[in-house]
Amino acid sequence: MFKAKIHPLILLNCFVNAIIMGMFAFDMYEEGKMMYTAVFAMLFVLFACISGYGLYRNQRFNS
Repeated sequence: MFKAKIHPLILLNCFVNAIIMGMFAFDMYEEGKMMYTAVFAMLFVLFACISGYGLYRNQRFNS
């Protein structure tokens, strides 16, 4: 199976989404909505992991 690099703009989008989800989680925490805080915190972790894995995967292709 052919493996391709992940486009840098997609990685940038995932990174920006991670930051936004973290900001939403903090905002919901301040308002006392714990369930929304947990959901947005999990989305933050998901997008951060996807961004990190994408960077790692692209680094492997470069070397």
